[in-house]
Amino acid sequence: RQLRTKTKMAIVGNTILLLLLCTAVHTAPPNFVIMMADDMGWGDWSRTGSPARTPNLEEMSRSDNAVWFHRAYAGNPICSPTRASVITGRTPARTCIYGVEQHILCHAGAGGCNGSEFGLANATRLKGYHSGFYGKWHLGSLSNRGVGSPDCYPMPSNGKCISGYWKRDGGCCFGVDGGLDVSHPLNFGFDEFVATPECAASATTNCGCFFYPTPHNDTPCETGHYPQEYLECMQYYAGNASTSKNANDVSTTTSMSIEPFTYVTGVDDEKFLVEQFEQMARRSVSQGKPFLAVIFFHGVHIPYVATPETRATYANTISPATGKLMDANEQDYWGTITQIDGAIGQVRSLLRELGVDQNTWVSITADNGPEVNPAGGQGTGNFANPGLTGGLRGRKRDCTEGGTREIGIIEFPPLIKSNVEELHFPIITMDIMPTVLDLLGMESYENRPLDGISLVPYFTGKQSERPTDSGVGIHGIFPYGDTNHVVDPKTGNYLYPYRCPNASASEALGDVPDNFTSAGNGPQFSWAEGNHLKLFGCKGHCDGTNCNSTYPGYKNPGWRFFLYNLTADRNETTDLWRAQRQDALAMLKRFNAWQASIDNSKLNEAQCIMPPSYN
Repeated sequence: RQLRTKTKMAIVGNTILLLLLCTAVHTAPPNFVIMMADDMGWGDWSRTGSPARTPNLEEMSRSDNAVWFHRAYAGNPICSPTRASVITGRTPARTCIYGVEQHILCHAGAGGCNGSEFGLANATRLKGYHSGFYGKWHLGSLSNRGVGSPDCYPMPSNGKCISGYWKRDGGCCFGVDGGLDVSHPLNFGFDEFVATPECAASATTNCGCFFYPTPHNDTPCETGHYPQEYLECMQYYAGNASTSKNANDVSTTTSMSIEPFTYVTGVDDEKFLVEQFEQMARRSVSQGKPFLAVIFFHGVHIPYVATPETRATYANTISPATGKLMDANEQDYWGTITQIDGAIGQVRSLLRELGVDQNTWVSITADNGPEVNPAGGQGTGNFANPGLTGGLRGRKRDCTEGGTREIGIIEFPPLIKSNVEELHFPIITMDIMPTVLDLLGMESYENRPLDGISLVPYFTGKQSERPTDSGVGIHGIFPYGDTNHVVDPKTGNYLYPYRCPNASASEALGDVPDNFTSAGNGPQFSWAEGNHLKLFGCKGHCDGTNCNSTYPGYKNPGWRFFLYNLTADRNETTDLWRAQRQDALAMLKRFNAWQASIDNSKLNEAQCIMPPSYN
C-alpha cells in the first residue's frame, strides 16, 4: 500500500518517466489542476441522464486525452474527510478526521497534533512549482485573531452574533471552521490561497459579512430561491506565503500574510474561483514555472444559488422529480451544476490560450454523494434537494455507492493517448497524491503509507485491474441510512427507513468478530478490491432504549458484513457472502490489516488526539 522506491531499478524507472514527460512536452514538468465539486451526485451531469446542461464536462469526458472513470470514489461519504484525502493521499482517519468541524488537518503543535501531514503542495514546492488553493477549505480555521482585528466585531448588547460569525474572545468572528484551531493551505505548502473556512453560498459568497471597520454591509446579495435571512456570512480570505528554503520543511514558511476580503465577490462563485486561479497560472507561465492548482467549488452544497441568467435557462425545463416545469429551487440547483461546468470550460480554455494544455493534468470529481430528495439531509428541511445518484444505493453519509461514487474525469495528454470510458477499474481521491509523486519522480514522505495507488501504470496500459493489495477503503461516521428515509411520493410521509439490516449471512455463519471496530471511528465502511468485488459493513445505531435513532422497535443488530459484485450488481442488492465466503473472508482480513496500519499512523505520524468512538 505504500508508495516506496525500494530498489535502484525503481529509482531509475521513476527518473526515466519524468525525463520522458519533460522531453515530450517542451522539457517542462507537468502542471496540475485538481478540481472538486461539493455534494454533486454521480447522476448530476448530462452523460448520466440528468437534466443538467454540462457541455464542457461532456467535451472533456470525450476528449482524446481523457478517461471517464465510472467508478471514481470519494475518500469518505462526507465533506472534510474527503478534502483531506485529496491533499494528502491518505485516508482521513490517519489524521483523526472522521467528520466535519471535528479535527484539523494536522500540522505540528495545533489542534492536538504533534505531527504534520505532507500534502500535494509540499511535494510540488520541492520541485520548484507555484501552487494555489481556491475555494472551500473546511480543514481548520483560516484565522483566529480576535476582537480588534478585521476578523471580528464587538459582541452586541444582546449577546448574539449574526449567522456565520462565531463567538470568540468577547466578540463575533469569521474565518473560523467551527471551533477548530487554525490550519490553512499555507501550512501544507501552498504559496497562496483564496478560500472560505467552510460551506458557503455559490453566489455573492461573502455577501452576508461585514467589512472591517464598518459594522454593516449594504451590498445586495443574490439569494435565488432562498429568503434573504437564510444566507449567512462566510468570508473569503486571501493568503500568501514566501517559499521555504528548508527542503524537509512540511508545515512552515518564512512568512505568511492572511487577510479577509474587503468587498463582495461576484455573483457566479465558480467563475470567481477560476479567475483567482487564472492570475496564478499566468504568473507561473510568464516566469517559466510549472504550477499546481487545487480548486474546491462551493456548489452544489446548500445554499446553492445560480445567477439569474443561468437560472432562467431552466425556467422551461421539465423536472425529473415532478414531471412539471422546474421550480426556482430546481433552477438554482441545476443552474449551479451548469456554472461548475462553465468553470471547467474556463479552465480548459485558459490552458489552451497559455499553450500549456498538452502538458497539464486536469481532473474533476466530488467530495461525496448528493443530499437527494426525500428530505432528511442538511438543508432539505427547507427545500427538497434535486440531487441524483443515477440509481445508486444510498446518498451522502452512506458508504454504499450513492454516497461515495462520484464523477471522475482525468485529462492528461502526456500519458492518455485515446479516449476511454472505464466501466470497472476503480479509482479514489487518495490516488491523486501517489500519481503526482510518481510523475515527479518522488517517494512518499518519510516512507509514510499512502492509501491510493499511482495511476501511471493504468494510463500507460500496464495495468487493467486494480491490485488486490491496494483496496479502495472508505469509512463512515454516520449510521448507515441515517438520512436515507423512504418517502411515499403521494403523501410525503416516511415509509420504512433504510437501515442496517438486522440479519446477514456473515453473522449467521459466525464470520463477524466479536471485537470488530472501525478505524474510522464510525458504524459503517466499504472495501473494494480488483475491478468487481466490494465489502460493505454497517452497524445498528442505538440511542438508549430507542434503537435505530428516531425509529422505535428495532433492535441494535451489531456489525453486519455484505459482499457485492458491482459489475453484475451496481445497486448492491444481492449479498454474495455465503456464495463467495472465502473471497469475503480474505478481503476482510486484508481490510483489517489496512485498519491496523491506520491506527499506527494516528499514534506515530499525525499523533492526533482521537475523539470518542462511535464503535
